[in-house]
Parts: sequence; structure tokens; C-alpha cells
Amino acid sequence: MLAAVFACAVVALPPQLQGVHRIVALGDSITQGGAGPRGYVTLIANAVKPIEIVNAGISGHKATDMAARFQKDVLDKKPDLVTISVGVNDVWHNFNSPSGRVPTGDSGQGVSLPLFVENVDAMIQAAQAAKAQVLLLSPTLVYEDLTGAENKRVEEYVRAGEKLAKARGVRYVNLYKGFHDAVSAYQKHAGTRSLLLTTDGVHLNDAGNALMAAMILKALGVPAPQNGVAK
Repeated sequence: MLAAVFACAVVALPPQLQGVHRIVALGDSITQGGAGPRGYVTLIANAVKPIEIVNAGISGHKATDMAARFQKDVLDKKPDLVTISVGVNDVWHNFNSPSGRVPTGDSGQGVSLPLFVENVDAMIQAAQAAKAQVLLLSPTLVYEDLTGAENKRVEEYVRAGEKLAKARGVRYVNLYKGFHDAVSAYQKHAGTRSLLLTTDGVHLNDAGNALMAAMILKALGVPAPQNGVAK
């Protein structure tokens, strides 16, 4: 399994991580769950030892929630690098209500695109003011239905996040594209009845965690192992 490969593939730290002693991983339930034995945060931690990684994921959180706790849960930890994983709930919750799915995506339970950008921008600027590097992560998929209304909406948030990252001079990882490409290739052969990267369409299984870890490590300059051997 790719997760097992990551667990034993510790490599020399690249220039991008020189001087980095602590990383805070901010996010929602995907990040909170990433603390598990095969979670993406754990896989990254195994690959960048001896750097410390603090998991600041809280289930259900959106950009507004993360911005509200950014000082306490991120900056007060004195990170050298912050990863911000945000956007899934901002979109997903707008398609849900206590009575069920809202096809129009306007339940008011999520975060609008302008407010999303405003809050993510505030977090980036706060991190930069504290001299911490920022790695902004796009949302992943909302269900493995690539043509569904949720993912069409996610694409708007992905583009906005990429534009913001460029404007603020921070690195951006387009997880959505990686997940979309992987699921698209899988569904061409396996159809759409089974899930590839998630347990329920949103929360990651081992394969999803491994893919997310690999993409983040690549952005950090940490080479992924080839054929089970770290190069």
C-alpha cells in the first residue's frame, strides 16, 4: 500500500523546508481525520521528520470558523509553515439542510464565495505577518460525482483560491484536479457505482489520504518514493 511506503520513506529535507521546525495543518474533518495511522497528516509527518506537525483540524469547519480561531489554533503555536485546507464544507453545507439536500445550493449553511475569499485572505495575511510560510490547499471533491452541482460549485472556489494564492505570493496545491483526474480515470473502467478515494463521497479513505499526502509533499519539494524505494 502507498501509505505503508510513505511510512518508511523518510528523505533528506529539501530547500523549501530548511529552517522549518513546526508545521500547523489547519482544516476541517479531512484534516482532523488525517491524524489517523493512515491519514494524510500522519503520512506527511512520517516523511518530513524531525519537523513537528500540529493537527488543527476540526470537523465541520469552514473558512469563517478557521479564520475565527486562526490566532489561537495556528499562530499561537508559532509555526514556520501553515497548511490551510479549506473549502469543502463552505460548498457542501450550502447543498444541505436539516430536511435534506438542497439541489440549488443556497441553504445558507455554507460560506459564499466572496466571504470565503475574504476569510482565506485574512488568514494568509495573518500568517505572513507572523513570518510563517503558507501552503494553501484547494478543496477536494464533494461526492465522487464529477458532473454534479456540488463539484461545479467547488470549481469556482478552486479558481478563486488559486487566484488569491498567486496575488499573495503563496504556494497553491490544486487537490481538486488531482482527485478529479484520478476518479475520472477510475470511472472510465470501473463505472460510477463504487468510490475510489472516499468513504462517503467526502471523507478520505486510505487511497485518498495517500494521494493528498503525495500532492502536498510534492509541493514541499519532498520526492515521493518510486516503486517503494525513496530516491
